[in-house]
Amino acid sequence: MRIEELLDNRMPTPVLESRYMVGEIIGEGAIGCVYAARDVVLGIDVAVKVMRHEHAHKANVIERFHREAALAARMLSPHVVKVLGMAVTRSGAPCIVYERLQGETLSERLARKGTLTLTETADIVKQIARALTRAHALGVIHQDVKPDNVFLVDEGGDRPLVKLIDFGIAESIVGKDRPEQYELAGTPEYMAPEVLFGVSPPDSRSDLYALGVVAFECLTGRCPFPGESFLEVLMGVRAGALPSAAVLRPDLDDEIDEWMNRALHPDPFWRFASAKELGDALDKVLRTAAPKRHVLRRAA
Repeated sequence: MRIEELLDNRMPTPVLESRYMVGEIIGEGAIGCVYAARDVVLGIDVAVKVMRHEHAHKANVIERFHREAALAARMLSPHVVKVLGMAVTRSGAPCIVYERLQGETLSERLARKGTLTLTETADIVKQIARALTRAHALGVIHQDVKPDNVFLVDEGGDRPLVKLIDFGIAESIVGKDRPEQYELAGTPEYMAPEVLFGVSPPDSRSDLYALGVVAFECLTGRCPFPGESFLEVLMGVRAGALPSAAVLRPDLDDEIDEWMNRALHPDPFWRFASAKELGDALDKVLRTAAPKRHVLRRAA
């Protein structure tokens, strides 16, 4: 099936017909659907993200869609999903062509395994930190670092290649006046307090906070401040102290709480200064923790 047939049941334009053959849906979001596809010119499997019909004539959504492609394409990092190009359907819906990844998202792995070992968590967090190091060096804030947007590529070895995906609400802060040009975006459980409460716009430190939440969830199977609604999360952050990961997982060393207290500090000034510092500090925790405490206690 071709993109055109899938979207409007009409014959495709010659460009798309000669280039991309579309298969099944492999992902869905509010803005678009992602399809498995084949680039018949290059002879490779790709993923094509196609904007939904209802958004195809909204200038602001189209701008956001193009921004996603442009920002991701600038990363040039092995830890960021690669953009291969863009296309437009006959009906005018824009498409982003990505490399096709084989594996699973971090959220899928957590749903399957419950929790991860400290070794597994540190490996994943450090690779995401490398992606954020590249993004932040280019002045790009991801704004939605969470397990759904972390892909674990199966390369046949013991360790996955970790890639950050979905730059749909990412922002370039280069040349922008702040904070007037920013609006609240992201997933509440992973939002830094200063962003959640509207005190300041997102920046690199709010991305690092989100990565700290991801680490907490990998180790404990839950977010530090879970909630079914934005208000529940907000009230939890306002009222509650950070839970102890070592209490929730007694097989973890106390040093992990020291790392969490800094990664998830409510004041961005006291957080890690960079993604590299965050990753290096977690690596130090891994090296000093007792080996027996790396053993995963599987969730039932």
